[in-house]
Amino acid sequence: MVAIVLSCCFCALVWGAIALFVRRHPETMAGYNTMPRKKRERIDLHRIGRLVSNGMYVGIPCMLLAPLMPTKGLFMTMFVGAPVGLLVAVAIYVNLSAKKFEKKG
Repeated sequence: MVAIVLSCCFCALVWGAIALFVRRHPETMAGYNTMPRKKRERIDLHRIGRLVSNGMYVGIPCMLLAPLMPTKGLFMTMFVGAPVGLLVAVAIYVNLSAKKFEKKG
Protein backbone atom coordinates (compact mmCIF):
# COMPACT_ATOMS: atom_id res chain seq x y z
CA MET A 1 0.00 0.00 0.00
CA VAL A 2 2.87 2.37 0.80
CA ALA A 3 4.38 1.78 -2.65
CA ILE A 4 1.07 2.72 -4.30
CA VAL A 5 0.79 5.92 -2.29
CA LEU A 6 4.39 6.88 -3.04
CA SER A 7 3.99 6.18 -6.74
CA CYS A 8 0.81 8.27 -6.84
CA CYS A 9 2.62 11.12 -5.09
CA PHE A 10 5.52 10.88 -7.53
CA CYS A 11 3.20 10.88 -10.56
CA ALA A 12 1.29 13.86 -9.15
CA LEU A 13 4.59 15.69 -8.68
CA VAL A 14 5.64 14.98 -12.28
CA TRP A 15 2.18 16.01 -13.56
CA GLY A 16 2.49 19.28 -11.61
CA ALA A 17 5.97 19.90 -12.99
CA ILE A 18 4.67 19.44 -16.54
CA ALA A 19 1.80 21.85 -15.78
CA LEU A 20 4.26 24.42 -14.46
CA PHE A 21 6.43 23.99 -17.57
CA VAL A 22 3.40 24.52 -19.85
CA ARG A 23 2.49 27.66 -17.91
CA ARG A 24 5.99 29.14 -18.15
CA HIS A 25 6.73 28.02 -21.73
CA PRO A 26 3.40 27.85 -23.59
CA GLU A 27 5.16 28.09 -26.96
CA THR A 28 6.15 24.43 -26.57
CA MET A 29 2.54 23.26 -26.96
CA ALA A 30 1.82 21.11 -29.99
CA GLY A 31 1.17 22.85 -33.27
CA TYR A 32 2.26 26.35 -32.29
CA ASN A 33 5.59 26.34 -34.11
CA THR A 34 4.07 24.94 -37.31
CA MET A 35 1.36 27.61 -37.38
CA PRO A 36 1.67 30.45 -39.92
CA ARG A 37 3.32 33.58 -38.49
CA LYS A 38 0.21 35.76 -39.00
CA LYS A 39 -1.92 33.36 -37.00
CA ARG A 40 0.73 33.13 -34.26
CA GLU A 41 0.66 36.89 -33.83
CA ARG A 42 -3.12 36.87 -33.25
CA ILE A 43 -3.11 34.22 -30.50
CA ASP A 44 -2.82 35.07 -26.82
CA LEU A 45 -0.51 32.18 -26.05
CA HIS A 46 -0.10 32.95 -22.36
CA ARG A 47 -3.86 32.74 -21.76
CA ILE A 48 -3.96 29.34 -23.44
CA GLY A 49 -0.94 28.18 -21.39
CA ARG A 50 -2.64 29.31 -18.17
CA LEU A 51 -5.85 27.49 -19.06
CA VAL A 52 -4.08 24.23 -19.94
CA SER A 53 -1.90 24.31 -16.82
CA ASN A 54 -4.93 25.06 -14.61
CA GLY A 55 -6.70 22.07 -16.15
CA MET A 56 -3.66 19.94 -15.35
CA TYR A 57 -3.49 21.26 -11.77
CA VAL A 58 -7.09 20.13 -11.22
CA GLY A 59 -5.99 16.57 -12.05
CA ILE A 60 -3.43 16.47 -9.21
CA PRO A 61 -5.95 15.95 -6.38
CA CYS A 62 -7.49 13.12 -8.41
CA MET A 63 -4.10 11.39 -8.52
CA LEU A 64 -3.52 11.93 -4.82
CA LEU A 65 -6.97 10.62 -3.85
CA ALA A 66 -6.71 7.54 -6.08
CA PRO A 67 -5.14 5.26 -3.42
CA LEU A 68 -8.23 5.80 -1.23
CA MET A 69 -10.52 4.16 -3.79
CA PRO A 70 -11.81 0.76 -2.62
CA THR A 71 -11.62 -1.08 -5.95
CA LYS A 72 -9.02 -1.29 -8.71
CA GLY A 73 -11.49 0.04 -11.28
CA LEU A 74 -12.14 3.20 -9.28
CA PHE A 75 -8.41 3.58 -8.63
CA MET A 76 -7.57 3.57 -12.34
CA THR A 77 -10.45 5.94 -13.08
CA MET A 78 -9.20 8.46 -10.52
CA PHE A 79 -5.49 7.99 -11.26
CA VAL A 80 -5.55 7.98 -15.06
CA GLY A 81 -9.03 8.73 -16.33
CA ALA A 82 -9.82 11.92 -14.45
CA PRO A 83 -6.56 13.85 -15.12
CA VAL A 84 -6.35 12.81 -18.77
CA GLY A 85 -10.07 13.44 -19.22
CA LEU A 86 -9.69 16.94 -17.81
CA LEU A 87 -6.78 17.63 -20.14
CA VAL A 88 -8.79 16.42 -23.15
CA ALA A 89 -11.75 18.57 -22.05
CA VAL A 90 -9.51 21.65 -21.86
CA ALA A 91 -8.09 20.90 -25.32
CA ILE A 92 -11.59 20.59 -26.78
CA TYR A 93 -12.64 23.82 -25.07
CA VAL A 94 -9.64 25.71 -26.48
CA ASN A 95 -10.37 24.41 -29.99
CA LEU A 96 -14.08 25.21 -29.85
CA SER A 97 -13.65 28.68 -28.38
CA ALA A 98 -10.60 29.83 -30.34
CA LYS A 99 -11.97 33.36 -30.70
CA LYS A 100 -11.66 33.89 -26.92
CA PHE A 101 -7.91 33.39 -27.14
CA GLU A 102 -7.22 35.96 -29.85
CA LYS A 103 -5.33 39.08 -28.79
CA LYS A 104 -7.41 42.19 -28.46
CA GLY A 105 -6.35 45.36 -30.18
